[in-house]
Amino acid sequence: MYFLTYYFWLNQINLTNKKGIFFMEHKNLTLDYDENLINRILDDINNRYILLFLYIIRNDLFQDLNNQEIIDSYNRVLILDEIYKGNLLSFWDTEFIETAIDLGLIKNIRTIREFEQKDQDFIIRIGQETITIEQNTISVPADTLYLMINKKFKFLTRRNFNLAITRLKSVRCERIGTIHPFIYQIGENDYTISDDLYYILDQFGNIYQTVKIENTIENFYERFKEILEKTDNYIDIFDSKLNNKSILNKINLAIEGNRDIFKYLKEEKVELPDKLKLKNLNKDEEIVQKWRSTLLKLLNYRYEMLEIEKELNEIRNYYSGKEKKYSYLEFIEKISFNEENIVDTIRNLLVNLRKSIVKINEDIEELTKKELKLLNLDYERFIIMSS
Repeated sequence: MYFLTYYFWLNQINLTNKKGIFFMEHKNLTLDYDENLINRILDDINNRYILLFLYIIRNDLFQDLNNQEIIDSYNRVLILDEIYKGNLLSFWDTEFIETAIDLGLIKNIRTIREFEQKDQDFIIRIGQETITIEQNTISVPADTLYLMINKKFKFLTRRNFNLAITRLKSVRCERIGTIHPFIYQIGENDYTISDDLYYILDQFGNIYQTVKIENTIENFYERFKEILEKTDNYIDIFDSKLNNKSILNKINLAIEGNRDIFKYLKEEKVELPDKLKLKNLNKDEEIVQKWRSTLLKLLNYRYEMLEIEKELNEIRNYYSGKEKKYSYLEFIEKISFNEENIVDTIRNLLVNLRKSIVKINEDIEELTKKELKLLNLDYERFIIMSS
């Protein structure tokens, strides 16, 4: 009896172990079981750019170390005491030079056009610390990697970069307690992408193209925000209340309904300072007309800019944000194969939005803070004189 009970208990343990065999064997990062984890890591922009740039360095710059000629020619340049433009033309092919410049490997050249304009004896700066290849492994110094990313994505801070580096060295599996290193540290401060992650990413298409498109979108958005902020600052000169969120919403409703903004605000019982009420003022006076028309122009431009922002966020929602349409891996795949004409759609939208932003910016560029402050002073003086 005791023997049978003990035998049954052993079998239960064995069955439990057999049930857990997969998890014990799941040591390497795989797409089948870690896709959600990979997408979660890629959703964080600080993680994403580190991983994608390490992939691009290995795949697009050094062709996954499958071409010994590229490795040898790269190393021949690194050992030179002084590196001249002519050396690069002698040892590196055009594609390698273009990629190296685009990534920021060359410190004192920002574009291929700038490179082409330099003389053969122009000294090239690569830096004391740079990418090295030893024992079939690409080592990228942390400083070099950060500067490469920051060249394209200015909003990535060094602090967030350092935190992400630490995090990516040991990512906990969502299924079991094992650790998946997404990157490996080499020596004191160099890093390389893990083979597991490299070959997973490699399945999804052209990551370099995807990063370029994301960079185009994000740079466009950053420039847009600069113009919107400038517009808000100009409106603030007239009165800071006009940038209040609740009043801003009512102003936009008035513009949408093609209503007189100030009459609409009065109907909505919005408290405004006297200078915005235009009571007891001769509206035919030049200063009144100029002040009013300038303010209305800025309010209408801001409304247009906020409408443009909605369209821009629709584009950014392809890969980020609360209303994200695709996981980042899906985004890579769709961009790589232009699924649903996504590349053409993004390009056409950006071209059209650019036309609108350029027109607004040209008009706003004609104004200055000094000019607007003087206009307001003259207007306020007129109100005092008229009272």
